[in-house]
Amino acid sequence: MIVASIIIGILILIFFIIWFTTVTIILDYSHQQDDDHFKIKLQVWKIIRYTIEVPVVKIDKDEPHLIYKTKNTDGDHDTNKITPHEISDRLSDYKELLQHVFGLNMVFRKFFKTIKVKQLEWHSVIGVKDAALTGVLTGTAWAFKGGIVGLLSKYMKLMVYPEISIHPSFQIPLSQTKIKCMFKIRIGNAILAGIKILKFWRGGKGSFKTKPLSTVSEDENNHSI
Repeated sequence: MIVASIIIGILILIFFIIWFTTVTIILDYSHQQDDDHFKIKLQVWKIIRYTIEVPVVKIDKDEPHLIYKTKNTDGDHDTNKITPHEISDRLSDYKELLQHVFGLNMVFRKFFKTIKVKQLEWHSVIGVKDAALTGVLTGTAWAFKGGIVGLLSKYMKLMVYPEISIHPSFQIPLSQTKIKCMFKIRIGNAILAGIKILKFWRGGKGSFKTKPLSTVSEDENNHSI
């Protein structure tokens, strides 16, 4: 009886530790002309670190295909294409997903409100050959970034002042962007949101035609984030 009580007590303690544990998520995206990199870094207790390299999608200049790159086991990048038919199937999958989910708007809103934004940096350089058009694009970019920051502050807990800059390039055509965001999510809140999603799920899993884009993950226990 004493052993059983100890085991139950340990299980309850582990449950509470997991429930109140915070996961740090860092989104790191950089774009420089035709060179794109997007990584998602996860960190728990500053000990467990995990990195996901997300394939960046581009449009093929010669054919009506979308191109994305994935890292293979040798560390090199493989180029993959998505045909218009596959794009149509993915859109069908999204429609299928929406039809099987009901009443999730409030679930997501409440969950997002528990997410803390601890870092938000967004720096860009924009430039085209026409100086007047560069000025217009710069103003549009400022409005777009302001709208994104407004949405984050509305639906999440923005804990820091965003560091945002846009530098127009009047001399040389340039397209550069660097985004780094840090979010903190309590595992218990994520579990609760997942339970509510299952509660509102209707009609089973649905019949999906495609698989998610491939990503490659790597353990970064020896590197700091």
